[in-house]
Amino acid sequence: MADALSIVGAAIKTVQKLREVAQKVRDAPTQNLIADLTMTLADLKLQIADLQETNLRLQGEIKSLKEQSSFRDKLEIRGSLYYFKVPEQNRPLGPYCTRCYDVEQKLVLATPVPDEFRVFGKFTCPNCKAYF
Repeated sequence: MADALSIVGAAIKTVQKLREVAQKVRDAPTQNLIADLTMTLADLKLQIADLQETNLRLQGEIKSLKEQSSFRDKLEIRGSLYYFKVPEQNRPLGPYCTRCYDVEQKLVLATPVPDEFRVFGKFTCPNCKAYF
């Protein structure tokens, strides 16, 4: 993309030189064509800049999705909850809410349910209030 911008920049400089030559010759149709070409090249330069911005944004999204995918590979399901396969730095092994991670990409530690409420499940999620 940077090459395309430099090519357009070089073309604009060439058009500026053509404008100077056309002014000396005083040829109005040529000057009009050069003005049209200058505007077209300016539009092209803006479109290339937009494409660069879109490209950077998409590269960021791809990187984020790859990171999410590699993070998911570190998890395994045991009894409807996620656990780390191997210990992760500064994180408990689990259990983590599957709903929160699958839907919101949030790793929320599930908490044990008190004995008197175990009829609903052994664990609950403090974020989405699901029971497991």
